[in-house]
Order: sequence, then C-alpha cells, then structure tokens
Amino acid sequence: MHIPDGWVDPFFLIITWIVTIIILMISIRKMKDIDETRLTYMAVLAGTIFAAQMLNFPIFGGTSGHLLGGALAASIVGSWGGCLVISVVLIIQAFLFADGGIIALGANIFNMAIVGVFVAYLILRVFMFNSSPKDRYRYYGGVFLGSFLSVIIASVFAAIEIGIPVINSVSQIRFVDSFLIILFYHILIGIGEGIITLIIVNYFNSIQMNIFLEIDNPSSTYNFSKR
Repeated sequence: MHIPDGWVDPFFLIITWIVTIIILMISIRKMKDIDETRLTYMAVLAGTIFAAQMLNFPIFGGTSGHLLGGALAASIVGSWGGCLVISVVLIIQAFLFADGGIIALGANIFNMAIVGVFVAYLILRVFMFNSSPKDRYRYYGGVFLGSFLSVIIASVFAAIEIGIPVINSVSQIRFVDSFLIILFYHILIGIGEGIITLIIVNYFNSIQMNIFLEIDNPSSTYNFSKR
C-alpha cells in the first residue's frame, strides 16, 4: 500500500497533505503531556512495527504483504499516539528505504497512519463499549476485526487516490481495475494483519504490558495479562 511518487492524482496529493499535517499537529498536541511509560510504549511500538514491516508473507498470485500496524498501535497507545507511531515509521521508510514516495508521503500517512489507525481504534471502542476488564475475548475480537477493516478501508482510499482522475490522471490503470485488484489482495493481507496483530498483542499482555484504549483517560486501562 506504499504509494510511490507519480501515482497519486494532484488533487488527492494536495488534500491528503493538508489533512495529514492538520491531524499530525493535533496528535502532537494531544500527546505532548503523556508520561514516560506511555512514551516508552510508543517508542517500543515504533521499533516493533518497523521491524515487523520488513518481514513479508506470501499471498495469492506471487504477491506478498506485511503488517501495517495501525490496529496494533491503536490498541496499545490509542488513536492519537498510534497515528504518530505509524507516521514516524512511514517517514523513516520513505526517506531511508524508498518504501513509498516522498511526495506521496502525505497520502501514505493519511491512508495508513490516519485512516488505518482511527478505523481500528473506533472498532475497538465499539467492541469495548460498556465492557469490563474481564472481557478478554471481546477485546481480541475487536483487535482482529479492527486490524482487518483498517487494512481494507485504507486500501480503498489508496485505490481512489491512484485510480480516480480529478485534476489530471497520472495513472494508466482504470479505477475499476485498480480498485478490484487492490481490494482483493488487501482482503488477504487484512486477514494476515489480524492474525499477526493478535499474536503481538497477546505477547504484550503475557508480559503484563497494559492496553490503553483511551489515551486521554488513564482510568480506561485494560490489563488482560495472564496470571
């Protein structure tokens, strides 16, 4: 889903950059007063997701996929923190490894760090509404569905940015074709995303690493650590 330079219609390029900058500024403001523990979690998550994204898993047709990490970040440090974590990962990948274009970085951050993270977070909040810290399986169900849908919806935005001409089409692929291809492969990637996210979240819980579902409310902390 890392879009290279020259693939995004200029209209979407401008819009995604504007939205991305605004959301990142809000995220920084929201997270500026967090404690050292949560800041450490964000650093650990950034390193974990960066390393995990280097490992690809094969899918149908000779294509491969990898963890996006939006749901993982959202489930541990919330929406605003997760947005910053994934953004840092994407920026490093773009500048140091040419994974996604520099000019298209606004679109990539918008798709994966904003859409991906906030979709996953909202699904988690719906699953955990009026729940208790004992609802382990309810939480993990939200983690899997949030992981899956965050990939699907982010890929839909990527398909729109690549395939729909507004100012001047820079893509030689029809939107219908690109949409169906991108959606098909990201359904498979979404399943892998859900499984990998569950494994990592379960590991964090096994070492008694608390799960923060609402970063602005320290009382909303769920600890599903095994006793």
